Amino acid sequence: MRIIDDARICLIFFTRLPVTWPEDLPRERITRAFQAAPVVGLVTGFIGALAYGLGMWLFDGSVHIAATLAVAAQVLTTGVFHEDGFADFFDGIGGGKSISERLEIMRDSRIGTFGGTALLLALILKIFLIAEIAQSWQAGLCLIISGTMGRTALVHVMTLLRPASEDGISASAGQPTPSEATTATIIGATISGVAVLLAFQFSFIGPAFGTVLGTILGAGTIALAARKYLGGQTGDALGACATTAELGALAGLVALIPGFGA
Repeated sequence: MRIIDDARICLIFFTRLPVTWPEDLPRERITRAFQAAPVVGLVTGFIGALAYGLGMWLFDGSVHIAATLAVAAQVLTTGVFHEDGFADFFDGIGGGKSISERLEIMRDSRIGTFGGTALLLALILKIFLIAEIAQSWQAGLCLIISGTMGRTALVHVMTLLRPASEDGISASAGQPTPSEATTATIIGATISGVAVLLAFQFSFIGPAFGTVLGTILGAGTIALAARKYLGGQTGDALGACATTAELGALAGLVALIPGFGA
């Protein structure tokens, strides 16, 4: 079944989990599989949820330690995949004066001041957002929701924006089709919708709205910046999109949790 194969390919591409494929995959086939990218958010969110629960048990309910362990488990699972792109994106945007210069900076594997600062702030914000969720089981479900929404947004930005350069990896890989982006939306909405209902039952409307709004704002900000400052999307821009959309989803969700701030 194609969707199962696509999920396997996405787990191979987006994570360090011991998932294998019997033969070498052409880059174009990997891109075609991105319709199952939201499944990666489900898996990394679940791993983060387990780490959060373990941290709460080991450290006597310390939400900040538990949230830190959850984030650490997630980035270890992905090999800091999206975060690396996030840092490179902000290095390029912050340090370059022209499109070509920004793209050249982003190709440099070394992390700079702009990228390092942006990544540090993003990780701190994620930890504190998770720590604001009162119940451990709700925090775990929120990690699944935000992770799923972040990967869904990545597929849409890759579909809507053309590659920034003709010789980059993104250009050679092609773009997901509109139908594949639609499939990603259906998968992402199903996973996130079920998780929101489980987490908030009859009070789900506010968190659901906040999640969608935060995802759109997070992904949209990066997409607009990529189009303006890079002329299109790159692998690093897509990593930044996934990271920022995930943060936006989590922030919108937390802000509209019933009783938050009361």
